[in-house]
Amino acid sequence: GDTEELHKFTWHQVFNAWKNIYTQFDLFAQNDKLIKTVGNHDARLIMDLKSHNPYKMDTVIRITGLDYPILIYHGHQVSALYERFNDISRLGVRYFAMPLGIMNYSVAHDSRKRHYMEKRIYNYSRREQIVSIIGHTHRPLFESLSMAETLRFRIENLLNRYGKATPEKKLEIEKEITEYRADLITWRTRKHRPDLQSGIYEKDDIPLPCMFNSGAVIGKRGITCLELTRGKIRLMHWFDDKTEEQYLHRSTRNLKTLPGGRIHRLELRQASMSYVMNSLRLLS
Repeated sequence: GDTEELHKFTWHQVFNAWKNIYTQFDLFAQNDKLIKTVGNHDARLIMDLKSHNPYKMDTVIRITGLDYPILIYHGHQVSALYERFNDISRLGVRYFAMPLGIMNYSVAHDSRKRHYMEKRIYNYSRREQIVSIIGHTHRPLFESLSMAETLRFRIENLLNRYGKATPEKKLEIEKEITEYRADLITWRTRKHRPDLQSGIYEKDDIPLPCMFNSGAVIGKRGITCLELTRGKIRLMHWFDDKTEEQYLHRSTRNLKTLPGGRIHRLELRQASMSYVMNSLRLLS
């Protein structure tokens, strides 16, 4: 959702500015490989295009065939404010904020609101035993955890294994700990605003992998997205050679460069869907 910024612009303005992107959308749609979900900023698409809509479009996509369903939706639906006053917000942005030069504001820029919405979605998903894949807050989440939380868990796990490891294995673990610690420091220094350090789950509870967030496609350092294929879910980072990306300077088996050498695809994290389903069954 929120592919088109319709709070500020009309659909025709967006289309005319990004014709090359829509050409790519058309290629996927022709092969029945494209379904668009709408968010609070592009919800008008369903009404404005109506029968002239060239793409399959809905507010929620439900994937079945697994032990528990997967719901793909933008995420603003958990807020009654967005649902009830979205049109008023759109008019305010387009005819008041934009003419006055007021900067755009969204929940993605407010740590507390972002945390509140993510926690509501997490609690709902856990209670209903579903997997939610969202966007909205622009914060990549994998297995309901932020990158910092995941790195801390990995470091703790390695430290627990270190004491019983053989001398040869200890060298491998030391290298992994050094790399994860460097990643954690880099992740923290990149943040422009302080983020909440606590998780979205209760302090003494086991985090359940029932919520995933794709992040955003408008970041300065490239695109983050989620890929579901061959029984696995992956958090990916796509970027070009202009991005000052630390992983370009390190040997990693998770980094692939597309033909031409300009576009790079980095796998940040992955999990099997059987692991996700088993966690829902045994922990919820």
